Amino acid sequence: MSDKKFAVALGGGAAKGAFHLGILHFMEESRIEIDAYSGSSIGAIISASHASGVKAKEQLKIFSSQELKDILKFNYFRNGLIRIQREAKLLDHLLPIKQLEKIPKKVYVCAYDLKKRKLHYFDKGDTQILCMASSALVPLFEPVNYKNMYLIDGGLFDSVPIKPLNKEIYEILAIDLFPSSNILDKKKMNPFKILKKKFFTQLYENHIFTIKNTDQYLTTLKLKDFSMFTFKQLDECFNLGYKEAKKHFLKAS
Repeated sequence: MSDKKFAVALGGGAAKGAFHLGILHFMEESRIEIDAYSGSSIGAIISASHASGVKAKEQLKIFSSQELKDILKFNYFRNGLIRIQREAKLLDHLLPIKQLEKIPKKVYVCAYDLKKRKLHYFDKGDTQILCMASSALVPLFEPVNYKNMYLIDGGLFDSVPIKPLNKEIYEILAIDLFPSSNILDKKKMNPFKILKKKFFTQLYENHIFTIKNTDQYLTTLKLKDFSMFTFKQLDECFNLGYKEAKKHFLKAS
């Protein structure tokens, strides 16, 4: 590893985010210090949580809990199928520091504003609201109103957001929950009917930028065996992340 500070960019992928947690757990055990985080979707939530001091295994426990399932409420087709109860106390355990700028490590949260058609990398603002916005995968979740913006899942446009991380300052590890042959497959994206041509083009270009410009890139084809939308595989996906991290860092050393 170089003398530069170390940053991680965590990609989106819903329940596949347990893979991130396995990697972070290995890094905790190995005492690999993370100085900055950038994330989209579940990667944003995990980034803000971990930077706030919530360990990987504690996050896994929260994501596996019945309490988390209970705060996901059916929205009766009003702007999204599922609504997250933002008043739930569990969110305070997962995201305990209320403002991004007050988190002791630098954190960037990627979300897209439908009003101005602009991608944002937030490093200031309400932690819980912005993390929920970054995870608002339409049409499953309703968009989030915040400061005259109408925010949705940033992972639809920049799945593994390394752009806000300055390569002159940080050595960057990008962790991708979708091997490139999967995430760039238009046919697999079509059922959501949200990636119009220009959206797909932006996702493609940003993904290629990440692969070409990151210092370290970690993914595995084994992630294709895991679903985005089930809680049943979290432990198995966590263990896969731990094993892949061990192999990756042994090669890098």
